[in-house]
Amino acid sequence: MARGVADGRRAVNFSEWGTYLSDQQRALLAVSSQDPQEGRMPGSSYTLLRPETRLSAQDIMTICAAAIRAGGRLVGEERR
Repeated sequence: MARGVADGRRAVNFSEWGTYLSDQQRALLAVSSQDPQEGRMPGSSYTLLRPETRLSAQDIMTICAAAIRAGGRLVGEERR
């Protein structure tokens, strides 16, 4: 599990969120909402051991709504 956390932080470290440019933040939010939508979060090997950690449909909707409120867009969503 520690390796998964380290890999995730290399991709995006929310502890350092303020250091990212606003365009980077929007892109990272979009990608962050894509992973749960496609069932890749949390990682499949972890959920095999701990099925209770799977995200519910409500969890996924909450993540996506937060990303959109923060200015992110879902991957594939047209820019308006």
